[in-house]
Amino acid sequence: MNYNESQQKEIAQYAIEHDNNYKATGEKYQISYQQVAAWVRKYNKKPTNKKVTAKKVAKKENKTSTPQASALDVLSRKDPVLEAQLEDVKKRLGLI
Repeated sequence: MNYNESQQKEIAQYAIEHDNNYKATGEKYQISYQQVAAWVRKYNKKPTNKKVTAKKVAKKENKTSTPQASALDVLSRKDPVLEAQLEDVKKRLGLI
């Protein structure tokens, strides 16, 4: 038998209220111990209206306000070490 989301939550809640007695819950709803345990884990993972602290908001703002360099910006930068090596090669070849 397929159970919808609300039925799964109801069964998980029943198990939680009865000291996580998966066996008794499974017998009552005629489902397996493993299925009850899976739904309890699923139900417990979901967040329930967590408070957003100022620290979390500031952290999120810092992440979004930092500009990311585009690939073109990175590629167009000149590397001073490579520039010096290029000048040295040009001098050796007599191009300068």
